[in-house]
Amino acid sequence: MRVTSSFTSLFALTVTAAVVLFPTAAQAGLPRRAPSDVKPVRVVILVDESGSLSGQDVARERAAAQLIALSELSPQSQVSVVGFGSSNGPGQSAVDIVCPLTGVETAQDRESLSRCVERLHRRGTEEGNDTDHAAALEQALDIMNKPDDQQRAKIVFLLTDGVLDVGNSPQYGADAQARNRNAQAQIGSGLKDAERARVQIWPLGFGSADKTSLDAFATGGWRQPCGGQESATPRARVVANSADVERSLLEAFAYARCAGIEESVTDSLDAGATVDLHVNIPIIATDGSIVVVKRDRRIQVTYFDPAGAQVPKQGEQNDSTFQAAGESGPVESLRIRNPLPGKWRIQLKSPPGVQRQDVSATVVWQGALRASISLSNPRPRPGEQVAVRLRLQTRTGTITDPAALEGLRFTARMSGEGFQELPIDLSDTGDGADRGEGDGEFSGQVAIPASATGALSFLGRVTGPGVAGDERPYATRVAGPADRLRAQVQLDAATVEPGAEVSGAVRVTNDAGPAQLGLRLVDVPGTVSLSAQQLQAPAGASEHAFALRIGAGAPEGRIGGVVQVVDATGQVVAEEFVDVDVRPPTPLWQRLLQALLILLAIVAVALPFLLVRRRARRRAADPSELTLHLFDRPGEPYISRLQAPLGEGPEFTFEVSGGRLVRTYGTGYTVRRGAGQAVLVRDPSGQELDPLLPGRPIALPGGLYLGVDDGRARGAAAEQPAYGGREPYQSRTHRPMPGDDLL
Repeated sequence: MRVTSSFTSLFALTVTAAVVLFPTAAQAGLPRRAPSDVKPVRVVILVDESGSLSGQDVARERAAAQLIALSELSPQSQVSVVGFGSSNGPGQSAVDIVCPLTGVETAQDRESLSRCVERLHRRGTEEGNDTDHAAALEQALDIMNKPDDQQRAKIVFLLTDGVLDVGNSPQYGADAQARNRNAQAQIGSGLKDAERARVQIWPLGFGSADKTSLDAFATGGWRQPCGGQESATPRARVVANSADVERSLLEAFAYARCAGIEESVTDSLDAGATVDLHVNIPIIATDGSIVVVKRDRRIQVTYFDPAGAQVPKQGEQNDSTFQAAGESGPVESLRIRNPLPGKWRIQLKSPPGVQRQDVSATVVWQGALRASISLSNPRPRPGEQVAVRLRLQTRTGTITDPAALEGLRFTARMSGEGFQELPIDLSDTGDGADRGEGDGEFSGQVAIPASATGALSFLGRVTGPGVAGDERPYATRVAGPADRLRAQVQLDAATVEPGAEVSGAVRVTNDAGPAQLGLRLVDVPGTVSLSAQQLQAPAGASEHAFALRIGAGAPEGRIGGVVQVVDATGQVVAEEFVDVDVRPPTPLWQRLLQALLILLAIVAVALPFLLVRRRARRRAADPSELTLHLFDRPGEPYISRLQAPLGEGPEFTFEVSGGRLVRTYGTGYTVRRGAGQAVLVRDPSGQELDPLLPGRPIALPGGLYLGVDDGRARGAAAEQPAYGGREPYQSRTHRPMPGDDLL
């Protein structure tokens, strides 16, 4: 794969995006307007049709003209294509408007431009096949002077392979030398008109084109298209051959309309084969065109976003809008509003029988961005320090990626009554800024001059390559003696799913009487709302809770903007940036899996504890260390004894038969442990007998007595044995009797 150099270093495209604190709309109690779209342009492409062109030259010129027509980013732009040669005799015209001034709003508009460009051709002698630059410029200026309610930027592209040659055109004078001089004088006059009308001229020459004469076109028109930056002023280019026209013109187009351009990626496509080209769309881009030069109209193109999903050629997908044009021609483009940033895959498929072609893809993009600016104290007093904070937002959210902000410059200035304008140094002071992990916020401190008396304004600017900015006045006033209310907004950064709420609070210190304050959102998408619009601030200190409600349809990504607190006059008394990262809803299977993992974690923690408790309970209830004794009378040696069985449960049964304790199953006396050292006994009828304690026999029917010895109790008190250090019960013979039941 071959990658064409992008001349990135040449394209220091700079547009100023300015924001002034407290705009006129805010003074009226209205939120600031939505971010601007990319600015529209009016483009005229002048294409040389002189006889010195080869057939390949004409094909390259057509493709170059189609590139411009199909690459334009703003739906409100207009494009016209004019072929030119010369007028050497009756019935000939030096210019031929092959594409009248046409909008590019719809796919049909752009297809129409792509088709009419096909009318460009190499002129024959009978058509006037010399080179009349003067007539071409005159025609371009005539088109530019048509009424324009959009105040579009005016750009002329001049494609030519030769020098001015009107020696055979009688309208310029009596002889060849006079004719060329007169035409050159007409060009000089036309260039002055172009400068007055703020028309840029971008010449592109190839073949035998003379760069000196082309330089005159570039320097003669308007030369401040992108904020007056020297690197962004029109200049002439001369390429070695027509094969370089496409890329050079596309670069000039991006340069002229203050857009960014990525590297062109080129590869060869064989008949019946498929090839993938990968191009990048930066995160800062809000509008872009992927321009594909396929040469043969039969080649099919498919587009895949950075997530791997195939995108439609017309319509919407997620938050992006797509519009393809030129599918039936040699040049095709996909215009995208709100493109997903990252690496896109362009798949080109050639049908069998198509000649091997070099194909290429290029991204032209622009960032319709707005700067969001905030003060730590919107009503400062003279002498106070104020923090000025600036962020950059696209249509869909705040930009925090340091790599995306690289190359942009954040500046601010303060002006007002009673002092001269002051610059404010801004830097990325967010968390991790020293590690290259800034949060997208640039801030700086400034002291309000002691001489400040009234109106106060702060102007924030963001400049950088490919940035189309937004300028909005936003003014406030220094606080006076009557300003006795101060407020602070507490709103932490949060990560939520659609439909959630983010809690915030307004802390108010009011040294005057009760006051009504308003809450409003500025530069925040319509999918976000406030739980309250007003709050009542009593005298003294108070705190008021509110919530940001993230709509169920909120798209994924970072939400920026500002929450403002305003007084009854609409003046801002406190504000804070919104910093909410909206994540897609967690799928049901994932929520169930999370619940299962939490349950397993709880079980893993609780199970050992439960097992210990269970073992403790079983241990406490285990009767195996109990020994029952049968007596004729208390205090006498036992006549029979019975050892509790092992491992048969918390209770066991026995009966008294023939003066002996006999183990039974199911019927008889039931024995189990009770609280402490007590042993509980039920008779065969289920009646509870008195608790049985070691050393304290209880009476049984028939004049016998039942006692118990607890080995567990003896073990626990081994140092001090019960019953004065002797066995609690002794047999009459001090040895087991034949009638004992030992289990």
